[in-house]
Amino acid sequence: MKKLIVLAIAATFMAVLPMTAAAATDTESGDWIYVSVGDSVAAGTQDPDPFTDDGYTDALYQMLQRRMGLTEHVNFACPADDTNEMIDGEDGPEGGSLCYGTDAPFGFGDTSQLASTVEYLEAHEGEIALITITLGANDLLRCADPTPDCVADVVANASFNLQATILPELKAAAPGVPIVAMNYYNPNLAYWLVSGGEDIAAGSTRLVAASNQVLADAYGAYGIPVADVASAFRIYDERGRDVPVNVMLTCVYTSMCSWEGGSWQLAESPDIHPNDLGYRRIAWEFLRTMRQAGIR
Repeated sequence: MKKLIVLAIAATFMAVLPMTAAAATDTESGDWIYVSVGDSVAAGTQDPDPFTDDGYTDALYQMLQRRMGLTEHVNFACPADDTNEMIDGEDGPEGGSLCYGTDAPFGFGDTSQLASTVEYLEAHEGEIALITITLGANDLLRCADPTPDCVADVVANASFNLQATILPELKAAAPGVPIVAMNYYNPNLAYWLVSGGEDIAAGSTRLVAASNQVLADAYGAYGIPVADVASAFRIYDERGRDVPVNVMLTCVYTSMCSWEGGSWQLAESPDIHPNDLGYRRIAWEFLRTMRQAGIR
């Protein structure tokens, strides 16, 4: 499912190309750089564009330019990357990364997202101001049938990859640089709007909650603050007379729904990614988390 979604939008790739490893070498000494890594949410994906300039990382960069004196935003994020593919690139499961590897459709680099990021961080020692990471949702998509056993296996693997490889390598490559992560919203709450969809919505919330707890534990082990996007999107708030708050905000902040005849409906072609408003809401949650953590 993951590959089908991303490959379906690959034809538009050349129209929107973000700053990536290929362009990162243009950074001049003395710059103060924000580096973002992760999956499609970090890449700013909005169907049909796999990469946009309207993602939360772009909004956060704009918010922090004056506050932190940032001069550059370098984004290594790749749609569909899970924690295995971030580490292994083309050697990851399910065909590997779409961005990293000698035969990757998007051709960002020959190794992996992690290796490319580490190389850049080490080459710009003393110039990195901030790193953000959004990772883990695609690991769940490895379960074609999200049984408890499968979910337990993939989230345990994601936790291991984060704690054993990804986080220590990022920290070693940029010692002392603050890293801020995020948990996930739940786009599948929108299925509450269709007949029989209440069970889908409820089950998906339990799945996201379990995954978010694993992410919190993994990041917490390294003292990394986590932007609570789940709470910002109020995915657990089931209050409401006609439409629950969590369903309504899923419609407001993502492209899962359409407004028709005075009410929200499941979109004809639902897109799990945030819309412009949703990405900015995520950016504000990062900013709030950074303030609380004393990251200025």
